[in-house]
Amino acid sequence: MTIATERVQGLMANYISHGGVGASMAYAIADGPVETIVAGVADRVSNASVTPDSLFKIGSCTKTFFVAAYLHLLRDQNIPIQTLASCWFPDVPGADKISLVQLVNHRNGLPEFEYGVSMDFNRHWTPRELVDLAFEVGEQKPSGGPAVYNNTGYALAGILLETLSGKSVGAYVREIVLQPLGLHNTWSPATEPYPDSQLVRGHYHRPKPDPVAPSGKNASGIASGGEMWRMEGVLPYSDDLQDSSATFPYSAAFALGDMLSTPTEMVVFMRSLFGGKVVPDGLLKIMSEQRAPVSFPGTRMRETGAGMFVSDYGDRSFFGHQGSIPGYVCAMLHNPESGLTIAMTTNIGSGNRMTFQASGLHNVIDDAVRVISAEHAL
Repeated sequence: MTIATERVQGLMANYISHGGVGASMAYAIADGPVETIVAGVADRVSNASVTPDSLFKIGSCTKTFFVAAYLHLLRDQNIPIQTLASCWFPDVPGADKISLVQLVNHRNGLPEFEYGVSMDFNRHWTPRELVDLAFEVGEQKPSGGPAVYNNTGYALAGILLETLSGKSVGAYVREIVLQPLGLHNTWSPATEPYPDSQLVRGHYHRPKPDPVAPSGKNASGIASGGEMWRMEGVLPYSDDLQDSSATFPYSAAFALGDMLSTPTEMVVFMRSLFGGKVVPDGLLKIMSEQRAPVSFPGTRMRETGAGMFVSDYGDRSFFGHQGSIPGYVCAMLHNPESGLTIAMTTNIGSGNRMTFQASGLHNVIDDAVRVISAEHAL
């Protein structure tokens, strides 16, 4: 174990002592070995420890895996990314003004469905039902405007990927992205079986919202302490952590937030993506260079491309993504200048993104980046 890894182990232990339950972190410098550090427990009932092979729900980090496969498919089928979505979705309002790349870069103007999803874990949602829900509960805006976080475009992109490839999203991502990289412990539960016994339990903090806070259905509501998800009738308000493993249904996160992985495999994926082993350089530029400014409360994401954001950690700018789904928060990041790739997963979360449970890992990553950079003179 290197000196940097020993110091990161201390940071992880400190995170657990301040209220974390379980956490896993991995990092690598360029093509060097991947160092993995774990802390805490996977399940508070059994007290089983987190291991390097423990699976975490990675929420919207799914989007980066998905977009790599999606752009790969469009290229292979000679479909320009500026092709209008109405070619496949003529009945979707505004699709005649939305390009295929706008489906996955948060500039499509489509209404959002996430805040309307009921926390019935056994409810099976079809992707088209998610799109219909968005138009029932959300508000559409003109496409091409300021970036506004949007899952509905991803649901449509997932439908398109399955239509064009003839395969499920999980099967296609596995074929195009995971298998070539030798990643065998990353899964898409919405469309493929997965090893449930490896999945850590999720733990959710549900404080009472500020009575004067607006709804959590938009950025201002979340920034004011509004709740992100519909937990009424599922989990009561409580300052104690509650098991949320069986809340948000996988099918409602189709192509946009359903994946399970480990930090080790997330690091291998991100450095391989920037190493030209996942998509050609031209497609990587679509993901990383065609960006627009964003501001999402409780996150570090400040610019968005397609399936990827720019975020600042430890005085450096990283490409990557953050993920959050009830009881789980994670981030996976790559800094091209230093070659540092780092990922962290946790099994606590909160509908209030401004709390330690939802945002505490960011400070751990800050400190880890500084420690690793100093020890390796990056």
